[in-house]
This record gives sequence, structure tokens and C-alpha cells, in this order.
Amino acid sequence: MLQYLGRYTHRVAISAISNHRLVSFQDGQVTFRWRDSAHRSQQKLRALPIDKFLRRFLLHILPQCIFSDNVYFGRPQRYGGFGCVRPGSLMETNQGDRLPTIASCGLWSHAAQAILVFVLCYLAAKLGGALIITVPQTLWPLWPGCAVLVAILLVSPRKIWPILIPAGLAGFVLYDLLARVPIHSMAILLLADIAEVIVVAGGVSYLLHGPPRWDSLRALGKYVFVAVILGPLVATFIGVGALNGDRWNRSRIGFLSDGLAFLTLAPAILGWVERVRTRPRPSLGYYLEAVALFTVLFFLSFGMFVAGATRISPAVLYSLVPLLLWSALRFGFAGAGTSGSIVALVSIWGAVHGRGPFTETDPINRVFLLQLFLLSTALPFMTLAVLVEERKRHEAVLSESEISLHKLTGRLINAQEKERVRIARELHDDISQRMACLQIGLEQFEQSLSKLTPSNRKQLHDLIEVASEMSTDLHSMSRQLHPAKLDLRGLVPTMASFCREFSNQHELHVTFLHHNVPVQIPKDVALCLFRILQEALRNIVKHTNSLEAKVDLSAHGNELDLCISDSGAGFNPESAQRNGGLGITSMRERLKLVEGEFSIESQLHLGTTVRARVPLSPPADPATASVA
Repeated sequence: MLQYLGRYTHRVAISAISNHRLVSFQDGQVTFRWRDSAHRSQQKLRALPIDKFLRRFLLHILPQCIFSDNVYFGRPQRYGGFGCVRPGSLMETNQGDRLPTIASCGLWSHAAQAILVFVLCYLAAKLGGALIITVPQTLWPLWPGCAVLVAILLVSPRKIWPILIPAGLAGFVLYDLLARVPIHSMAILLLADIAEVIVVAGGVSYLLHGPPRWDSLRALGKYVFVAVILGPLVATFIGVGALNGDRWNRSRIGFLSDGLAFLTLAPAILGWVERVRTRPRPSLGYYLEAVALFTVLFFLSFGMFVAGATRISPAVLYSLVPLLLWSALRFGFAGAGTSGSIVALVSIWGAVHGRGPFTETDPINRVFLLQLFLLSTALPFMTLAVLVEERKRHEAVLSESEISLHKLTGRLINAQEKERVRIARELHDDISQRMACLQIGLEQFEQSLSKLTPSNRKQLHDLIEVASEMSTDLHSMSRQLHPAKLDLRGLVPTMASFCREFSNQHELHVTFLHHNVPVQIPKDVALCLFRILQEALRNIVKHTNSLEAKVDLSAHGNELDLCISDSGAGFNPESAQRNGGLGITSMRERLKLVEGEFSIESQLHLGTTVRARVPLSPPADPATASVA
């Protein structure tokens, strides 16, 4: 490539994509330079021989130029060289000049992709030619060419399909020319490949809205109908007269060869491309596991279908099942397609050369039976892989729903706490003050009136007592809505005061104990534990006949433990949860917001114990923190 460009210029500047390394080439010398984007500084790093540079160019720079959308091939205005640079960046000559770029990368990027597709399709056709049988007629047990081309099209933008399709077909034509296929047969085969590629690529892209994602049986059914049945059927109908021989045998084997390729090779390519594009990408151990699995599968298939005896027990074939299950369950449709491709290629090669268990005297029946075996093997494991992907998709959707519900619950609880704070402040600062003024006014009015009948004085005194009780209730309601003591005095004094007040208001003796509780506790944690204490004591009074309750608050390391127990009637926690009790649900959701743990231990007639464990560190998501 550099020699080709060198015919037009002596200076070719190539800018690396990801790290702004500038590369210049002149007279067999490749020089790397570094440009600091912030200071616009240039620093010469080192010079490399042309052979080392070409290896790095082919392995690193060229793939980025092909697959990156942010790469532009530009032409310096002073010099005639071409370069690969970022939009708006500058190119450097050997003299250190930084020159602007003005040309778009579309032509060169598409040309590079077309060359790559041409090479891949030629290699795919070469692979298919290695599996050909010529006696009694020329047949392809497996034709991977169209499957590879369709897979490339499905992972490429539609706007460059008119460039990639002729490039791939040119690879097929080159193989046919080198294989000395007659011109008439070559034309018919090319027309069949064109029809098959257009039908499959267009149909799959239309029905599945882009590259297929086999995450549902419905998507798999659409793909199988278009790629495994419809496309090969069209290609078989058009290309049936390309070669001499029995048309029926050629039609059925040709149909199965295309369908088998689309059921194994295409899913493998599409699946691994999707794995590479997925963010975050799988770990290195994931890929090493895949390599180890496929290596073991290859050697097992080779020993069974190539190096093994011609007459083996059918039970030996079941030794492939564990590895096929492993690939389908662990790696999805990418693993199922890859394992199916390995088994298909190795077994067909062995059958074509008269080795392995499929060694019928008639080569056509031998290949036909092998194709049926491979299809009946690949389809169930592909279905299993799709079911696994569908389950993963449902689990991901459910997980996202749970996260959304958790965030919504946090917002609702925060809004509830804000409203409680507002109402408590209104009750304390406004209504309670008015009630106090009303009570004082009534008392003063009672003292100023000396001439009142005993009945009227009693009525006025009752009104004063009602006003006093209402004022006390308002104060109590304000403290229950939002305990101001929690902000002023801390968690332990507030809980102790609440337990005393609750014991006085109800026929329940509450014992409060605390051990090693720090003074400084996050407000959201303190409010969460206080709300749980309120709800638990209310439930004891409402649902049990217990006369005593024990509250134990203790710190262990970086965690706070709250234990509330009674010796009442008890209940079945599972049945209470199924019946939709809001109290337990509210406590559990509050603890989730502060990353705490919640548990209930209860048995009939043996009492109930409520435990809450909360880390003292604040929650990771500040949006879920309660508002004090």
C-alpha cells in the first residue's frame, strides 16, 4: 500500500487514530512523532524499518482506519501525500511542517473495507472448495461464501452495501477462475449468489431491524425462515443448472449446504462481532475459556471424524454433547455457531476424504446423511442458546425494572419525608402556637369572669382542657411526623425518649438498651432506624398481646444493629408478605435505600424479632438518601 502511494508522492504522513502519534515515511525510513494536543509540541520518538512498520500498520492502524467513524484520509495542500488523520488535525512532514487536511476519508475507508471483504470472501470460497466432491458429480457439501458475505453486510452500514457486495462477489469470481469453472456455470452461480445474498441480507435486516440478535425464539424463527430456508431455496432454484449431473441430488445437497452455513458460520461471525462491540467487553478469561473449549472440541471432532475408525458406535457421537452444551449455555449463539462450524467443517472434510463414520459407498448419500446429521445437531443447540439469551434478556429487563422501582421508591420516601417535615413544621410553628394562644385566652377569660354559674364555669373549664389536650396531641403528632430531637440530640437520646413516651401512651413496657453507638451518625441512617423503631412498636401494639418489648441498638465495627423483640402472639412472616402488609414492606424498602439488611424471625405464640443492620457509610447513590 505504501509503495502504491509512493508512486504519487515521496512523503506519506499517517496519523495513528487513538493517541495522536504521527508517522511519516520517506526513502524506506518510518519516523514516529508525538504531538501533545494541549501544548502543540512535537517530539521525535524513533525510526523503524519498513518491515516492522508494515506489521504494525496492518495490525493496528489499518483496522482502526477501516472500522472507525472518526478517521479521515486527508491530503496536505503543499504536498501530494495522503494520510489518515482525525478531522481538523494537522499532518506533519519530514521537515516538521504541520499541514491541514481537506479531503474526506470516505473513498479510502470504503476502499479498504472492500479489499478486506474481497479477501475474506475469496478465503471463504477457497474453504468451500476444499470440501468439494467431484465424483460422480461436482457438489459442495458446505458453501460458506454467501454466509460470510451476508454476515459482513449485516454488521456494516447499509449505505456501503453497494460497495461490499460487488467486492465479495469478485472474491467468488476469482476463486471460480482459478478453479477453472466454465464461464456459463460461473455466470449462473454468480447470479444465484447475488439473489441469495440480497434475499437473506435484505430480509434479515428488514425483519429483525438490523443485525440479528437471537434473544427470542421469534427472532430465531424469522432468521431460520429467511436465511436457512428462503435464501438457499432461491439460490438452488437459480443455480440448479450450473453444473452437470443429477439435478435432484445437486438441488438437495446445494440447499442443505447453504442452509447449514447460515445456521453455523453466520451466527458465529455475528455473535463474536457483537461480543466485541458490547460495552463492557468480556474479560480475558472469557475469551481464554472459549479458546480452550473450541480447541478441545476441534481435537475431539478430528479424532472422531478424521483419525478415527470408519465404523464406530453411534454412541461415540454423544461425546460431543457436553461440549456443545457448554458452548451454547456459556457463550450463547456465538458459541453454538462456532462449535457447530467446527464440527461441520471437520466432519465434512473427513466424509469427503472417506474417513469417519459417514462412509457410505455412494458419496452423494454419504454427504447428504452428514448434512442431515449436522442440521439436526446445530438447530437444537442454537435453539438452546437462544433460550439462554432470552432468559438473560428477561433477567436484565427485570433487573432494570427493580433498579427503577428502587429509585422510584427512594424518591417517594424522600418526598414523603419532605412532606412530613413541612407538616410537622406547620403544626409546631403555626397551629400549635394558635392552640397555645387559644388555651391562654380561655384561661384568662375564665379568671376575668367572676360571676359565672357553676354549670357555665364547668363548661368553660372543659373547653380549656380540650384545648390543652389538642395542643398536646399536636405536639405529639409533630414529633411523630418528624422528630426534631433527632437532628438536635442524636439517635440514642431520641430513641430513648420515644420509647418512654410510647410506654406511657400504651400498655406496653419498652426497654431500651444501647452499646457502643457513635455520636455522629449519618442523618439518613438515623432517620431510617428511627422509622423502623416506630413501625415495629406500632405493630407490636396493633397485632400482638405482648406487654413487654425490648429495643437493642448496638454498633459492631462499621455497622449499626437494631433489634426489636417481643413475647407476643407471633405470626408467619411469609404469609404476611403475601398478604401485602405495608409495614414490613416499608421497613424493607427504607433499609434498601441505605444499603441495609432486614430480617424477621417469628413463630406463632413465641414472639417476634425484627433485625435491621445498616452500614454507617452513606449510600452510594445520593438520590436515594433520605432528607432530614
